[in-house]
Amino acid sequence: MLTKEQAEGIKKQLFLQIEKLPNENKEQIKKQISQLNEEELEEFLKENKIQMQGSPEGGSPQGEDPNACLFCSIIENKIPCHKIAENKKSIAILEINPLTKGHSIIIPLKHETIEKLPKLSMSLAQKIAKKIKTKLKPEDIKIETSSFQGHAIINVIPLYKDEPPKKTKADEKELEKLQSILETKKRTSRTDSTIKKTKPLKNLKELSFRIP
Repeated sequence: MLTKEQAEGIKKQLFLQIEKLPNENKEQIKKQISQLNEEELEEFLKENKIQMQGSPEGGSPQGEDPNACLFCSIIENKIPCHKIAENKKSIAILEINPLTKGHSIIIPLKHETIEKLPKLSMSLAQKIAKKIKTKLKPEDIKIETSSFQGHAIINVIPLYKDEPPKKTKADEKELEKLQSILETKKRTSRTDSTIKKTKPLKNLKELSFRIP
């Protein structure tokens, strides 16, 4: 049977893909999935012949680890995200279930414990906190570390007056708007024949499943 962590990771993957479906009942579908316990979720996956990373039926068609870490999958572009910044050791993305507006997550590129968090990851967290403070004008910002599936992350949580933190499902359009506000734009440099062209990013792989 699925563990609690596996179930939470699978639900997050399902929610991301449901957002892309042309279905008027998306919110109802997500609500139903969110209420499933580990055993019910496993049965749901079997009935719909869904193969997800973290499910006991096996991972993706490419034969990846069925217990793959959610954050590692995001780093490897196997799960879409709203990235707002990056450095040599980590990326910063918007939380899809934010506690407050602008809640962001710093994910180290390597699967590390909290004790081994790179200094550059904390530097990126501070950079994002400063950007949020400037753009969204929160009263304060909380920076805290946590871990999921053994992968340490840093939460950057804006705190607003008279708006206590409460986990909610962010709307896709709202995430896109926040991304455009908080995203760090790369500086364009002059054309130089000595500068090698960067390789194009690979297309993101979709997780396919059907909802009855």
